[in-house]
Amino acid sequence: MEGSESEGIFHFEAEGQRALGFDTGLTPQAFAKARLGSLMTIQGIIVDTAVHIWNIDGTVEHQGHMVFYGKDFKGESLEQILNRSDDTPLYALQRYLKALTIISKTDQSLFEQISLFPAGVLIAADGSVFFAPAALAKRVFEYKTPQLFIRKVLQWLHPDKTGPDAAAFTAAAIAYRLFTGTFPFPVSEDTEPEKAKEHLVQDMRDGFCKSAMLAAPRLLPEVTALLDSILCPEKDSPKGLEDLAALLGEPGSKGLADFYKDVESRETELEEQKRNHKRREFRIGTQRFLKKYKYALIAGVGTALALVIIIQSIISDQQKRPTTRGLAPLQVAEAYYRAFNTLDHQMMDACVAQGAGKGDIEAVMNLFVISRVREAYERKTTVLDPETWKSQGSPATDATIFGITDLNLQQRTEIPGQPEQGATCQIEATYAFYYPEPQNEMGHTPSTGPSVTPSAAEARPALSPEFPSTPPSEPPQSEPTPAPSPAPHPALRIDKRKDILTLEWMRDRWRIAAIERTSATPQSDIP
Repeated sequence: MEGSESEGIFHFEAEGQRALGFDTGLTPQAFAKARLGSLMTIQGIIVDTAVHIWNIDGTVEHQGHMVFYGKDFKGESLEQILNRSDDTPLYALQRYLKALTIISKTDQSLFEQISLFPAGVLIAADGSVFFAPAALAKRVFEYKTPQLFIRKVLQWLHPDKTGPDAAAFTAAAIAYRLFTGTFPFPVSEDTEPEKAKEHLVQDMRDGFCKSAMLAAPRLLPEVTALLDSILCPEKDSPKGLEDLAALLGEPGSKGLADFYKDVESRETELEEQKRNHKRREFRIGTQRFLKKYKYALIAGVGTALALVIIIQSIISDQQKRPTTRGLAPLQVAEAYYRAFNTLDHQMMDACVAQGAGKGDIEAVMNLFVISRVREAYERKTTVLDPETWKSQGSPATDATIFGITDLNLQQRTEIPGQPEQGATCQIEATYAFYYPEPQNEMGHTPSTGPSVTPSAAEARPALSPEFPSTPPSEPPQSEPTPAPSPAPHPALRIDKRKDILTLEWMRDRWRIAAIERTSATPQSDIP
């Protein structure tokens, strides 16, 4: 047997004749289960001055493995020839390129069924070239180790290109290997096979390889330019198979030495090429990062944007909220009590600290919410502050009267001119507090609590759906009942209050820290 078993494609005796064999690596039992019979119909080609079909003749067991075989071709693997140190590899590459141009002119669809990688190509001494069936040749190397399959097959084939473009890419990769001594898309032997495949495919698609000029500084500029335009183009390149064949020349017309020159005259070009490579490396690396983490970045940007909007909203809301910064203690107290009439619970909250005025703020907030709901469907004012109501002449109304009048503020203790943290002062506040008459469980006004004059209670309209007035008294049957006249106001309570406010300097403003409240005897007579 010529050629080792590890090579996969070898010459041997089959049925008493010389044959070219393809080792499947399968035992007869495994081969029967694998159902590889379809491979019998695929064809290879032999190219001299024309294209000739090569067929598979059959299968045979050889050294424990099942082998596909066909007519022998007396040639040597292009892969083995490339390892020589004389001009023979160049001559083999020239013959390979010539055969590819003949195929391109004959039938370009043949590129899809033949092996282009060096291990699947044999070159004879007379210059003819054998291209093994692609599916069969790939199967031969695929059954061996994954690393071997990458090195012998995948490292030479572009994952997306087809036809003449695929042939030009593989030919350029072989030329790059010949002229520079390195692979255009190297793969580390230590990398896990699946990761190695992923990186190799990505590098090929991105055209991410070192310029031939950097890999071999003495290589002729026209050669490096052509190889770069095919293997790692910055943009779509019109260069292809025929250009590469023309540059390398007819078989035997040139030697390897003809493709190199003195490096000293190219120092400027080399420096520029190094800079270009670094820029390209950075650009491709950035593109890959963005592609890999695109959705994570979008989610991150979206989250950050949402966070910024929320923060801005919070800051804007804080800026719009009322504050006591810059107000004197008397002004803070006045702002607190005036907020009863405007139902401004936010202003009240800004004026207090440490839970002071909690009941006041809750009452104002509840009435504010109820009034907005009622106004939305009743489309009229449902709450009036007593100052406004009295300025209108205290007319009959079914609106809720809520708020204060007659506010009087008196300073009880000295107010520090330059207050420090924790400094305090006291202010006395007296006022009349107007609020709705409470109801009992039956929805009627209880008899206890602040007294009201009977005349004022009779035929009084309801204060609100929540606070109906006391029903009128039943008149004697012997006397006619006069028609009720509108009352000047709905059910109402008025308390005379005195509050002692303790204000404390907190950081940069005065706030009410405590409220001590007393109530005088409530009045029922409406002024």
